[in-house]
Amino acid sequence: MAKRLLAMVGLALLVLSVACSGAQTGASSSGGASGGSGGAAKEITITMSEFKFDPAEIRVKQGERVVLTLQNTGAAVHDLSIKDFNVTSPKVQPGQSGKVEFTANKTGTFDFICAEPGHEAAGMKGKLIVE
Repeated sequence: MAKRLLAMVGLALLVLSVACSGAQTGASSSGGASGGSGGAAKEITITMSEFKFDPAEIRVKQGERVVLTLQNTGAAVHDLSIKDFNVTSPKVQPGQSGKVEFTANKTGTFDFICAEPGHEAAGMKGKLIVE
């Protein structure tokens, strides 16, 4: 009976840890008041290399929760920063990936850059269009 109880508790802890581990793998920034319906986030994968983002233009809707998965296929450390939304991703090492999440709470066209020294000047920038 005790072994069965321990097994059930262990299983419950395993399920809990798996559920919680997917919650966040990088820095998260909420660009202000959360809008939207609380539904699923718009997930976008951006590949980072020397010295570009692919895609360099992303489109989302106002109020949408956005999750950016950043894959670094380059040889240098990269990140992603969107100053207008107070978003800064973690530094992503070569061959690694990271995530950043925010709410697109205002419309317009906004720049995103790699904030690593010299990367923006080398052309590592893009546009976030919020409709």
